[in-house]
Amino acid sequence: MKVLAQVPMSEYVDGPKCSDPLDEKKRSSFLQKLRLGQGKEDNSKVAAAGKAPLKELTFNAAMWLRLFEVEGQFVSFFLVYRDDSGEFAVLIDEARVDGEAPSVMLTNNVSLTVRGEVQYIKACCAGLREGQRYFVDELYVQKVQTEQEQANLKRRA
Repeated sequence: MKVLAQVPMSEYVDGPKCSDPLDEKKRSSFLQKLRLGQGKEDNSKVAAAGKAPLKELTFNAAMWLRLFEVEGQFVSFFLVYRDDSGEFAVLIDEARVDGEAPSVMLTNNVSLTVRGEVQYIKACCAGLREGQRYFVDELYVQKVQTEQEQANLKRRA
């Protein structure tokens, strides 16, 4: 598998949020939370005991891939991630590419059930031959907000 890009942590890690950035006291409190972190030692102890909670993350992922020197081959788009229980790969989409249509768009929504903290998410491609030239025209992985998260955003606005 060829790693194409690392997904930014801002897409899958929920950090502290500043409720009112114009209020100096709240802004100062928010900055202190950022400096202190999330207490990773406590989370790792819980995860090591196998008691870390499961949560579901949903992503909209898409890749526009252009291949050179193509003679009919299958390519696949994966998300590879590591959480507290190990490393996993999830198939996003796959397609056959040939010389007549050397470009392909691979896209889908995918849900990841993760245990504890996500350490990384990588966008990967399988099916490329050794030394084969390719070009990624577009690649994105965006977290899909749940209805509850959307409602919370509307209340804050």
